[in-house]
Amino acid sequence: MDAGLRTDEPDGYPGSYRIDRPIGAATKRSQVRAILEQMIDGELHPGDAIPSERVLVDRLGVSRVTIRQAIADLVDNGALERVHGKGTYVTGPQIDSRLHLTSFSREMRDRGLIPATVVLSASEQQADDDTAYALRIRPGRPIIRVERLRTADGTPMAYEIGYYPSALFPGLLERELGALYDVFASEYGVVVTSAEQTVRAESADAHQARILGVAKRAPLLVQERVTYAGERAVELASSAYRADRYRIHMAITPRGAREN
Repeated sequence: MDAGLRTDEPDGYPGSYRIDRPIGAATKRSQVRAILEQMIDGELHPGDAIPSERVLVDRLGVSRVTIRQAIADLVDNGALERVHGKGTYVTGPQIDSRLHLTSFSREMRDRGLIPATVVLSASEQQADDDTAYALRIRPGRPIIRVERLRTADGTPMAYEIGYYPSALFPGLLERELGALYDVFASEYGVVVTSAEQTVRAESADAHQARILGVAKRAPLLVQERVTYAGERAVELASSAYRADRYRIHMAITPRGAREN
């Protein structure tokens, strides 16, 4: 343990910590940060709340400003996250994703995480002009709209809305909608082979913020994708990923002759 820090026998959640001696402001901040790191590493789990600022002030005998500075340091390095109106929590998994065509569930499993999907809504409707164009069908043709929340180790990761041609997937609404690519392959003999995807940044609106458990206007990475099985367009999807949980990794290679 760092000099100047002492851990007493627990007298309540998540333990009792003290700073042994008066020290300079900068050192206090670093020692409070070290105490919080000990809590995160040894006593708390992803999704757990840290003690309130008031509790930390009482336990550690330092100012609220020092507590806030130490917490801000850990928010900046990704160890903690603030949830507006709720508190400060230990962060969940952070994913560094390479751009390739695979299902969310498979990608999470490949990283040792437990994926889960919550189907928020599923219904059949008529394709508007933009959706029909992307799916290469006529406007007004029936399509299936599926709205889902994707999680990893219980942490919300992405909010997805997907559209699928009803003619290709009759009875899809009666199927398990958690792993659609697997259903396409096993139930319909449709195997996805390629996709065209764009990525943009946007701020979470109130609906997205509530579903993903982030503050309104929190940064999101939005992937818009048209997925194909051979020459057939089988999916138009928009996936809004939490920017604090998801990064995109790309390998860049030169194209054409080098220019001076």
